[in-house]
Amino acid sequence: MNILYDLTAAQPSKTAKFSGGAYYCEALFFALIKRHKNIIGVYNSNSYINPKILESGITIYDLNKVHPKNILEKEEVETFYTAWYKNNEDWQFTNIRYIATIHGARELEMPSNIISLYYANNFKRKLGLLKRFITKNIQYKKEKNKYPNAKIKYVTVSEHSKASIKSFYPHLNEKEIPVFYPPFIEDEEMSPLPMSLKIPQLKYFLLTSSARWEKNNMRAAWAFDELFTHMKDLDFKVILTGVTNENIFSRYLKNKEKFIFLNFIERSALLYLHKNAYAFIYPSLNEGFGYPPIESMRYGVPVAASGTSSIPEICQNAAIYFDPYNVSEIKNRIIQLLDKNIYNEYSARTVERYKAVNEKQKNDLESLINFILDKES
Repeated sequence: MNILYDLTAAQPSKTAKFSGGAYYCEALFFALIKRHKNIIGVYNSNSYINPKILESGITIYDLNKVHPKNILEKEEVETFYTAWYKNNEDWQFTNIRYIATIHGARELEMPSNIISLYYANNFKRKLGLLKRFITKNIQYKKEKNKYPNAKIKYVTVSEHSKASIKSFYPHLNEKEIPVFYPPFIEDEEMSPLPMSLKIPQLKYFLLTSSARWEKNNMRAAWAFDELFTHMKDLDFKVILTGVTNENIFSRYLKNKEKFIFLNFIERSALLYLHKNAYAFIYPSLNEGFGYPPIESMRYGVPVAASGTSSIPEICQNAAIYFDPYNVSEIKNRIIQLLDKNIYNEYSARTVERYKAVNEKQKNDLESLINFILDKES
């Protein structure tokens, strides 16, 4: 069976070089090509792609040179898989088996939020966000019709996402939508921060994906800033990664010296930051699955996180939760993690939770690959 694998889902979005969806696409790709040789890839050479994908030894087509439908004919493709569904004519295939992962219904669960305006550092960007607020009803209706192809076989990444899909897309209620937890890439390397990003040995809290307003790191930064103002002797720093414009955060902070802003860093270095953090703070407003808390938990690092969307399902009792819209509540949970008894309790819980999630990830990866390879599924 020839499978066409959509690698554009592993390429950067407009707001982030790395994302959970892109990582998922890579992890599944590397696992799938170990099991099945007849894989053909398609990507866009105008965007970054992990060089290891291009060096994988499979045939990979550039969308700038060939149309997807021409690839289907040339390679006699029987199955198309994408980790990021595209609702446009170029990707509407009706004569082959079509499988797509839906990561959630973020655009319908949270179509707009005032916090996004803080990330707008110029008039054009603010105007665009205001337009989004004004036209949100139009966007809502458009998003409701996102999955018109009744022949597509959908899978998703959490029970929360499955329920959300059934809620917001009632025309999919009759379809069987299996849940497979997203995998990690096997044998990932960890490396210290590069010399250009060296930071002194210190105790720090970690926040990631700071360029995306949906991750809500602005409110967490305000919570820390209030804490530093009231607790002058607090000997901690806060490291935020994925910061493309430091001024977006620093212009609202009174204790700027307590914050370290890093742009996008290589994943190997990000794992190093996860492992060595005092605690990981995850104020995300919406997740289909949410890799980062589990990445910290594998190292026994306590997690304080939003009690929203899929996060409680994935983290269960191993995270201490807060209302992500409430700065005071975020601050309260940080203070709790400064208590050694609470800290040690959640550190122990994280290790056990990681083991349980990781075992399910491995089992679900095999099940997902079998689902893709089974013509009868």
